[in-house]
Amino acid sequence: MLHFLLIAPYPQIAEIIENANAIRPSISTAILSGRLEVAMSTELWKAIFDWGTVVLIGLTFAFGAGALITGNKLSERQDEQSKQFEKDLTDAKTALGAQQERAAIAEKSLKEVDAKTEGFRLAIAQANERAAKAQGSLATAEQHAAEANAKAEGFRLDIAKANERAASANEIAERERLARLQLEARLADRIITPDQKRRITEAFAPMKGQTMDVVIPGDTPETSRVAEAIIGCLSDAGVLLNVFHPFSGGGAQGVVIGVRPDATEGDKRAGTQLFAILRETLGGGVGLVDFDKIVVGGTGNGGSTPGAAPSGKSPIRLQIAPK
Repeated sequence: MLHFLLIAPYPQIAEIIENANAIRPSISTAILSGRLEVAMSTELWKAIFDWGTVVLIGLTFAFGAGALITGNKLSERQDEQSKQFEKDLTDAKTALGAQQERAAIAEKSLKEVDAKTEGFRLAIAQANERAAKAQGSLATAEQHAAEANAKAEGFRLDIAKANERAASANEIAERERLARLQLEARLADRIITPDQKRRITEAFAPMKGQTMDVVIPGDTPETSRVAEAIIGCLSDAGVLLNVFHPFSGGGAQGVVIGVRPDATEGDKRAGTQLFAILRETLGGGVGLVDFDKIVVGGTGNGGSTPGAAPSGKSPIRLQIAPK
């Protein structure tokens, strides 16, 4: 291809090349045979110079073509690099724009956050201020509370002392009241109501025909009235009686009832009912004692209901003494 490029536009060069080709065998033969002489003809030198010229021209065109081709390749590569650079530059600008947009958004968000933070800071400062005021109010309230507690403690002590004095006064008043009641009770007659009398008669009705021993120590009018009321109920129930009046009361007081341990359940129930009925009005002036503690006998006088069993054989003993 290089040979074609050199021959086509330059006919003189083609002629020089043909002449060189024509003398090439002669030169080669002379050199090989050793017969070449130092003094060469003008034509031979001309041919040599022409050949050198051709070679130089060929090299010149070869390097020119190479420079042209490599220049084109380099230009294409530079164009590609330029296009790639422009593309990268465009992409970088696009990315930079997006980055700048994101930076603007971030900066806007940061400003909003700063604004909110400032609002929070102000709110916190206000809250701290209110807390400080509340703390001061709390301290004042605690001081007032302490003072109030101290006063309340003083009042409590005063109240405790007053209560103590009142309790002492109440105790004294209660003792005086009890003493008065006891005095009144001692002075007042014992009372057996009509309803009590009716219930006593009903309680002893099952013991009709049985015998009871009744001991009446003392002969005060009040004792006689109480004895007559109780004995009347027993007589109305049909109970037979052994009544004994000892000359010496032996310090007996109140109404006491004794039931023989081997008495029937009905007799025991009658004695218990008599105790409960009399207690309604006599209170502590009536009680239950052992059967043998009520003594029937000794110096005194008495009488019995016709048909009554001998003294000491009855299932129940009743003693009616002064209060």
